[in-house]
Amino acid sequence: MAAAAIPQHTEVAPLVFTQVEEERVRDYFTKLVAKTATGIALHPLTVAKTLMQIGHEPYPLTTGKVFVFLGREAYFLPNALQYLKNLYNEAGLTTLFTGLDAGILSSLTGGATAFALELYLDRYFPDVGGAYQEVKKEEDELTDHESFRLKLRQAVRATIYTSAGLIISRPLTVVMIREIAQLVGRETKYNSVISALYSIGFEEGPRGFFSGLVPALIAQGITIWGTFALTYVLERGLLRATRDNPDPENARKTYTDTRKVLNVILPIFVNSFSYPFSVISTVMSLNGSGLAVSLLPYSPAFNYWGDAYDYLKPHGLVRGARLFLREQKGAVSVGHDHGLYASNKHFI
Repeated sequence: MAAAAIPQHTEVAPLVFTQVEEERVRDYFTKLVAKTATGIALHPLTVAKTLMQIGHEPYPLTTGKVFVFLGREAYFLPNALQYLKNLYNEAGLTTLFTGLDAGILSSLTGGATAFALELYLDRYFPDVGGAYQEVKKEEDELTDHESFRLKLRQAVRATIYTSAGLIISRPLTVVMIREIAQLVGRETKYNSVISALYSIGFEEGPRGFFSGLVPALIAQGITIWGTFALTYVLERGLLRATRDNPDPENARKTYTDTRKVLNVILPIFVNSFSYPFSVISTVMSLNGSGLAVSLLPYSPAFNYWGDAYDYLKPHGLVRGARLFLREQKGAVSVGHDHGLYASNKHFI
């Protein structure tokens, strides 16, 4: 009788980074520390912006010119700093850092997921989005076709790994938004990340963890692809315009300087198209939460994010888009103190 074969156990080779990957990892962690520190310092603005996006405007309006000293007279909501000052006076300093725990974890989780997937794609799937070609030319030395292929590949790959990061971190983003939103009704339903995740899972199931995900993905897609398209068109147009310059050095400097300006301006411009979906994402994150701000008279219930889009389309899609010179274009009501207030509540 033959002896039974002894199964062979193969050892899994440890993951070894190349020198280039090690440098990318070190650079990522350096940026991560800086990004986390900045996120903590600026979290009060995140609190203010989130409350603005869900329509919480309980403070009196002021009047002024649309362009500070010029233009028509208009009603203005408190700017972000005044908004935060009012929050501080009402509930203290800790209120300004509501949701910080979930916010940091969301940023770390999403960023780490996106970076890890980017490394994975570069190592094992270099041809996703287009065949990988090591480009040693400057942008102004590329043909239109080469530049298009390069930017298209970057956009496709960025869409993949940033979407993965957004999806993985979404439950924590939902927790952060709900922790902030409960300030409106002075509720204490979501006190910590763990208890909040348990509460959402128990009451709403898996769907609750991903409330508002679709409009968030749309906003991100618009940002990536809008920036890709405009960058390509403007950079190639700029290159053609500077080729007629008789001084090559001056032409190159003009091209380089203008590119730097475009890199700053274009994301801001594209954001004006993606921002409405960010507002919808924030509003839909409250769906099913049972918080006061997600119910009448603050807001009707939305079965689908498109319903929220239609409801907010007249004036609400730009909530929180500006931190200063925040003109109130919607209805205005008179308060008990005879002051003027934004009227954002919904009545049937």
